[in-house]
Amino acid sequence: MPLVVFAIVGLVLFGLVRVFGEDRSGPATEADGVIVVERDALLDYVQLRSGEADAAALAYRWDRLDDPARKVWVDRFVREEALVREARRLGLDRDDDLIRRRLVQQMEFLASADADDAIDEAAIEAAYAAKAEAHRVPAVVTFGHVFVRDEGALASRPSSDAAARAARLREDLNARGVGFDEASARGDRFLYNRVYVDRTLDEVRAHFGPEMAEALTALEPNRLRWQGPIASRHGWHVVLLARRTEERVPALEEIRGALAEEIRRDRREASLERGIGQIVTRYEIHLAPELRAASGSSNTDPPKR
Repeated sequence: MPLVVFAIVGLVLFGLVRVFGEDRSGPATEADGVIVVERDALLDYVQLRSGEADAAALAYRWDRLDDPARKVWVDRFVREEALVREARRLGLDRDDDLIRRRLVQQMEFLASADADDAIDEAAIEAAYAAKAEAHRVPAVVTFGHVFVRDEGALASRPSSDAAARAARLREDLNARGVGFDEASARGDRFLYNRVYVDRTLDEVRAHFGPEMAEALTALEPNRLRWQGPIASRHGWHVVLLARRTEERVPALEEIRGALAEEIRRDRREASLERGIGQIVTRYEIHLAPELRAASGSSNTDPPKR
């Protein structure tokens, strides 16, 4: 509901601008048309936006920033100041930081109002060609395992005795036709799960280490046969690999909705940048002299916190 109300308010404001724009959007006065970026005001802005509590430490670091890094903050300050002034020109102003941020949000909404939400098939197909790899579906595995502890594995010195014990366990499990349910009582206690259903290889790596993930990609799935033993950073594992789905690029129809939303988001962002750019260009930007000078090196210690 708040989003709906916000959208309605934004549309009403946009309509008022269209209707009354000729009366209120004439040439800016000299005071309104110039943004003077003073050091103190800029540092206050940086402190607010960065959440830095120590103003002295912030000023110290500011003086050691290079020009490109300073320009990023100057551009942000100018962008916000231009949007706030434009909002105040429309009569939306109150001198409060929370309201200031809301004014910026409202002006951003108005600035992006010309974004086209109509998406045709050509746009979808172009987005699929460009972004299908980013939507790649990871491989997933379903397996159970019986664990054999190996104290030497923790020191990267796997024990042949533990490996032999795991091999004998594998033969016993296969001879008895033991399945997932019965295997949970076999072997040693394991830190994580005994059965993994539709888990990605990244999840397997997180619990077992890379050796197990690599082994599971090499084994042939077989619901009736225990395989291994496989070494991990914990010890040895006898594995019943029931299913493995290979990594793949999804078909267009699987991600059509996600692609459409990405296109809309990209268009809104592009429209927003165009709109804000048009607003910012209405103002002259004057940097205070101390902000124009490149920062020099200093051997002094930073301020005490």
